[in-house]
Amino acid sequence: MRLILFLLLVIAGGNLAFKFTRRNFERNLDDDSSISDKSAKKESYDSESSEEEIPNLPKPRKSRLRIPNTIKVEKPIPIEKYSDYEKLVRLPAPKFDVPKKLQPLSRNGKFSGMQESSEESLESSSLDDSDYQEDTIEEIEQMRSAFGEDENVQETNEESRMYKIEPAKTLDDMDSDESNEYEKSEKLNYGKNGNLRTACYKPSGKKLEHRTYPRSWEHAGFEAALPREWDWRNVSGLNYCSPTRNQHIPVYCGSCWVFGSLGALNDRFNIARKNKWPMTFLSPQEIIDCNGKGSCQGGEMTDVYGYAKTNGLVEEGCNNYRAINGKCDPYHRCGTCWPDNCFAIQNYTRYYVKDFGPLSGRLNMMAEIHNRGPIACSIGATPAFDYNYTGGIYREFSDQSSNHIVSVTGWGVDETTNEEYWIVRNSWGEAWGEKGWFRIVTSLYLNGRGDLYNLGIERDCMFADPDVSNLD
Repeated sequence: MRLILFLLLVIAGGNLAFKFTRRNFERNLDDDSSISDKSAKKESYDSESSEEEIPNLPKPRKSRLRIPNTIKVEKPIPIEKYSDYEKLVRLPAPKFDVPKKLQPLSRNGKFSGMQESSEESLESSSLDDSDYQEDTIEEIEQMRSAFGEDENVQETNEESRMYKIEPAKTLDDMDSDESNEYEKSEKLNYGKNGNLRTACYKPSGKKLEHRTYPRSWEHAGFEAALPREWDWRNVSGLNYCSPTRNQHIPVYCGSCWVFGSLGALNDRFNIARKNKWPMTFLSPQEIIDCNGKGSCQGGEMTDVYGYAKTNGLVEEGCNNYRAINGKCDPYHRCGTCWPDNCFAIQNYTRYYVKDFGPLSGRLNMMAEIHNRGPIACSIGATPAFDYNYTGGIYREFSDQSSNHIVSVTGWGVDETTNEEYWIVRNSWGEAWGEKGWFRIVTSLYLNGRGDLYNLGIERDCMFADPDVSNLD
């Protein structure tokens, strides 16, 4: 009985083992067939893409999203000295075969050629670096002086030559840098090609005025009476403006404070006298000689109007402009000459003013110009304005302090751009600008930011009312 049970177990185990081995065999056959199919497909791809390569198939999504656990970062090379930096980036200096006799000239930059034999060239190429350490600071200074350079050679610290990364500048930093540049230009007064420019307007900070009646711009609602345009050169076809002058002949003279103030005052006399003959033409030279304040080195508007109020002015025929700081005596006050002698004139006309004083601001200027006549204003003239303006409506972003005086005679509006501008007479002759005149934007420019683009022409002005009681 036990033998029968044992045989049955052996037969059952054999059947199970046969089924297991058969199943594994069939699985291996399937794997082999799949491999053969893949290789067949690859061979078909290779055969089909004999002329054109097939791009790699995309990786499985699981492998594409696989991210390494750690990221390797290379450590930066520590550079503490400039010499270490030079070792990394500096290229080796080229070597030249220079004869030994010409080595000093080669090191000093004076070597122009060599006519030595090849044996000496070979000898020079084998020199040690110690032979190149003979240059001294004294030798280099002699070289620099020979080339017209006066700077002393000083040893520099290599570490100080390292470049430093500066933080980004803010708008405030840029404004401060810009103001520093303006301060430098103001101190040096550099003009074109680096030439020094003399500031002809030198305000003392003291405001002198004489007021006995209110101005039109001091009344409420005065703006309503202002026209859109006004030009004293053409009022109903009449010109009330005096001729353009040149303060820079026969020699340079910083007398804009006289010409700008007198230009406006000449026009006001013509307006007050209803343009009757003779046209008023006041003498700037007599003011330079006798007022005791301003000179060819500069002055201010109050020097002119205060002197006119107290002493009266004279016409150009009494003292012609010479662009010098002359002396003051009766002859230079008003004189003339005949072939045998020169002498002072006793009977001459004096031109006085009544009220005078300061004003500023676009609307106040317009009201004063429209009701009384041109006014004198200061501007911060820049090199671009001095040397480059030839015409058109001028605009320049600048915060240059006031250094020049001009006469503002009106305003207008450009028909094309609708820009409002001031009409201004300069004192540099008709060869400059628009026959000696220029136009510049008012403070309305750029939505009320024009004060930064019109050289500050609306900040500091003066008026003076002529006294025509003693005139014909």
